[in-house]
Amino acid sequence: MSVGQPVNIKRHIISAVSVMLVLLTSCGRTQVTEPSQTPPETTVQRIMMSTEPRETEPQLPIFLSIDYSIKEPEIEDEEGQIQYITFYRDGNPIQGKITHPEGKGPFKTIVISGGLYSHFGRYSNKAQSYSEKDYAVIEFQFQNGTPPDSYADPEYLGDFIFEQVLDLYAVIDSLEYISYVDTSNIYLYGHSMGGLVTSYAGTLRQSEIKGLILVDPSFYAADIMHFEHKQTITTNIYSLISKCMIPTVIITGTEGSFGEDPHFFDEAREALPDCEYVVIDGAGHRMEGEASEKVVERSVEVMKKWDARDN
Repeated sequence: MSVGQPVNIKRHIISAVSVMLVLLTSCGRTQVTEPSQTPPETTVQRIMMSTEPRETEPQLPIFLSIDYSIKEPEIEDEEGQIQYITFYRDGNPIQGKITHPEGKGPFKTIVISGGLYSHFGRYSNKAQSYSEKDYAVIEFQFQNGTPPDSYADPEYLGDFIFEQVLDLYAVIDSLEYISYVDTSNIYLYGHSMGGLVTSYAGTLRQSEIKGLILVDPSFYAADIMHFEHKQTITTNIYSLISKCMIPTVIITGTEGSFGEDPHFFDEAREALPDCEYVVIDGAGHRMEGEASEKVVERSVEVMKKWDARDN
């Protein structure tokens, strides 16, 4: 696939306070530049929130209006089923790749958000397994995902998570440029801290997402999020996901996972309006080895169930 003309996109997105608004299901596009000798740029403004309530849409906490920009990703023109991609947010590169089934697609697509400081490629075995079941998979590395010399939770975890939500937003925005991706069938997969990130993005952009796959998600972290200056994202995760009307599955294990405590996810399961719960016997938090294949198998079963329900 060749790289096209650069496109800059500004989006009104979400940071946190307490009032309630509603999610819009449509967006507007405004051409603001004229053709010239240089490659034209298009500015797109997407309004995600409205002050006018609608009975058919979930009410969400109001968020401050924050702009960020993206441009068309650079995609290596390679043969085969793996292409490396460079996404962009605010001019900064986000390393990524797509693994897809044989053929030109477009394919139902899973976007994976990894755990805290997980290395790029950690989920490639799962990506390959999903592709063998006819799903394309996007993996990417958060801009702040490089582990520090001394491994520890970030001091300002709230700001850290907020930046990762923005990276995930930028990746979602860029999917329209990738021919293998069926943008009407996007699933978000989040593991550990990535499960928390996915819960924010999936709830706030649920009109664009078919379902959420949350693998041992770190919901607890919302309670310990601190901010260097003003609060940028809500810490009341259970109140937020209670407005998530798209189907969700929580997958956990019984050994070294949060699921060792059978009640660990009770509050999340009660909050999510459409939630399935899968426990993999013997699986640890990292979901590696045999557990990795079981995560893929069980999540595919659930996604097919969701599809059948929609038909």
